[in-house]
Amino acid sequence: MTTSYKYSLCFLPDEALIQKVKQMKLALADQIGWYNSKNSIAHITIAEFQSDELGIDQVMERIRQQCLYFVPIEGSLDTFGHYPNGAFFLAVDEKNKSTLKTYAKKIIKKIDLSYIYKSSDPHLSIARKLDPDRLQEAFAFFDKPNLPFTCSQIALRRFNPVRGQYDIIEYIPFKSLEDKEDEQLTFFSKLVPLIN
Repeated sequence: MTTSYKYSLCFLPDEALIQKVKQMKLALADQIGWYNSKNSIAHITIAEFQSDELGIDQVMERIRQQCLYFVPIEGSLDTFGHYPNGAFFLAVDEKNKSTLKTYAKKIIKKIDLSYIYKSSDPHLSIARKLDPDRLQEAFAFFDKPNLPFTCSQIALRRFNPVRGQYDIIEYIPFKSLEDKEDEQLTFFSKLVPLIN
């Protein structure tokens, strides 16, 4: 019988931003007390899913292939936001949010799993499951953010039930190669008006 694990795929920002967000989380905890995601490393979730070890090898090979064609992005986290479930997060600037959405869609299509949670709105969580009072306090605690970041890799994380956190088990860098499939689609889209 094979063992199934819970995995998370995420965009991983540069180390400078990871450390900055860590300090923000610690400062917020001093202000409002412990909260969900306090100890989670800064990341932008793509998807979460279950897989056994054989299945994850196949998934990762597909992701490595797709990341060959991703180009690193340089963006900023320029506003705070929240969701009805009490999540408090840093929002990605609109241009790079669009790019991350495109990358995420390509990854999801590539791994082709039916039993998957997909994030449709790229964001970097600071806290989760805050009640309305603590959510309001979090908004009041921070000044308007202007945090530059670089994203040049995806991380695969596996849930560690002992720690109650995800552990990064593989980094997949973006290689900036030309995507021949995208080139062919672009050529075809330009050709169609000429045919008509």
